[in-house]
Amino acid sequence: MPIFTVGEEVLFEDERYVISAIEPSSGRYRLLATTPDGARVVWAPAEKLRKMTRYTLPIDDTQRISRK
Repeated sequence: MPIFTVGEEVLFEDERYVISAIEPSSGRYRLLATTPDGARVVWAPAEKLRKMTRYTLPIDDTQRISRK
C-alpha cells in the first residue's frame, strides 16, 4: 500500500488533489482541490489514491519532435 504525506499531490477519481491532513485511526486522507467555484474538500482511503507519476517517471518524448 502506498504511503502518502501531507502536501503531496495525488490522483483521486482521475482528478488532482493535495493531501491536507491524515487521519491515522481510520487511514483516511483529507484532500483539497481548486475548482472554478472554490475549494473542494473530500475524504478518501489510501487504497483509492494514486501517486502522481507525471513528475516522477521519465518519459521519452523525443518521438514527438518532427525532423525536417
